[in-house]
Amino acid sequence: PMTESPGERPRSAAAVRSASHVPELDGVRGLAIAGVMALHFINNQVIPSTLVERAAIRITNYGLWGVDLFFVLSGFLITGILVDARGRPHYFTNFFARRSLRIFPLYFGVLLLVTVLIPASVLRALDPEWLEVRAQWPWLWSYLTNVYLGPRTDFSLPYVSHFWSLAIEEHFYLVWPFVISALAVPAAMRLSVALAAAALALRVVCETVAPDQLYADVLTPCRIDALCAGAWFALAARRGAGLTRPRTLAIAGLGGGLVVALTLWHMVDVRGSAVVLPLRTTALAVCFGALIYAATFHAGLETLKAALRMAWLRHLGRYSYGLYVFHGVVAYAMHRSGAAAQFATLTPVPPLNSVLMVAAGVAVSYAIAMASYHGFEQPFLALKSRFPSASSRA
Repeated sequence: PMTESPGERPRSAAAVRSASHVPELDGVRGLAIAGVMALHFINNQVIPSTLVERAAIRITNYGLWGVDLFFVLSGFLITGILVDARGRPHYFTNFFARRSLRIFPLYFGVLLLVTVLIPASVLRALDPEWLEVRAQWPWLWSYLTNVYLGPRTDFSLPYVSHFWSLAIEEHFYLVWPFVISALAVPAAMRLSVALAAAALALRVVCETVAPDQLYADVLTPCRIDALCAGAWFALAARRGAGLTRPRTLAIAGLGGGLVVALTLWHMVDVRGSAVVLPLRTTALAVCFGALIYAATFHAGLETLKAALRMAWLRHLGRYSYGLYVFHGVVAYAMHRSGAAAQFATLTPVPPLNSVLMVAAGVAVSYAIAMASYHGFEQPFLALKSRFPSASSRA
């Protein structure tokens, strides 16, 4: 429980280090994966025939922001874990072991299946495009999917193009422990700001000189600002008394207001998109970081916290990693099999058919993710107890 005056100060640094599981952050994960699945199952799948469907497609185009939310949350949590563990024995060993046990079994397990264990003849019978995945195995196994996609004009790697964001996360995990180990908190905060500014500038350059390629969207140096935004807020919580609630909410409001303003600007005049959209992405990361900080450390804000603690949202968050890995495969398989046309004839009500199609995709993804978590990932996760973390926060 908080001991300070409600709304005035976040938890002390000591409280941060000893904090237990923060349920609101499970809701943040759930919100992020819900947005990404909405993008792939509604925006990318539904063939609109009514005003409702067209509106749903327009709205779920913003589901891509779920990836930005994942990045900010990762920067926030990973940086907090690293700062709290700094100076303790086995700092690097424990961090890398725990991260590896969490992310490698599922990621490399999937790659082992599709690039080694399943015969090429079977893959060809399922869909010849699986052979393209197999042909690009060096990029996938080395966490360089984003580098492979960078010079292309669309997400052209069948079934697993969404692994680009997992590559960015892994690059962050490999470098950031050394940064936090070497720098004091104020210096790490300044570096986070500098890297975020550099990422924004680099995105503007890429959008200007190569607007048709995916460089600005998928390359790690172009997307590091979201991770650094989360890192900055985690570091701020561990510097003195941290941020007051009014200041945190002011930052969130400024970032959110800028997102809205830039979105409206882009709707009216798309000619400045090479600057407007990159700036909006950075503003969005700042807004997300401030809201995550507020939900984690500030008293009050019960409406926000209650929303993030909703059971269905936290349940989504619990399986978010598996959902992210598998839902993209399911969505692409639905696209290849012509699911939209098949579902279009189920009932005389087009919106209902779209709802049934989306529900089927989500249900299949959910079932696979839950089976993977409980039947495959859990034994590896149990081994994390051998590598204790300084923080018990998820």
